[in-house]
Amino acid sequence: PEVITRTYSVTDDCGNSINVTQTITIDDTTLPTASNPSAINVECIGDVPANDITSVTDEADNCTATPLVAFVSDVSDGNNCPEVITRTYSVTDDCGNSINVTQTITVDDVTPPTASNPSAINVECIGDVPANDITSVTDEADNCTATPLVAFVSDVSDGNSCPEVITRTYSVTDDCGNSINVTQ
Repeated sequence: PEVITRTYSVTDDCGNSINVTQTITIDDTTLPTASNPSAINVECIGDVPANDITSVTDEADNCTATPLVAFVSDVSDGNNCPEVITRTYSVTDDCGNSINVTQTITVDDVTPPTASNPSAINVECIGDVPANDITSVTDEADNCTATPLVAFVSDVSDGNSCPEVITRTYSVTDDCGNSINVTQ
């Protein structure tokens, strides 16, 4: 606290004088105020914006003109799809009174990966049908995952012969389980 000593003199008609004092104690114990910043939703962890103290827009205090806003931390819930990050800012007045406000950032990839169907293959004999090969899917891509996972799903014959058509299916799956199938 700050202490101010106010002094008054009391003088009679003959010039006799005394001083009296008044003690004024200034001690701001009232916390500043602020609202939690708006929640943010993004698809990829790379889309999470950097912390920004200006996202706290209504900080106020009973004494300080504008309290100080500072970034404290980003804490993940450890999950993915969705992952929730709690971003914390502190709001502190000139006397050290402080509150924390939090911003929720949800990272949830809902966009499926992409890939083209592998090129068709023509063979003369059933024994010439090549084994499944995930590298035949050559252009798999995703908005968040560097390289989505390609997996063999099935070979399904149309049951005919001469010609027999086998539909080979591969799945393409990103880190959040979004998946598509491509066929050869």
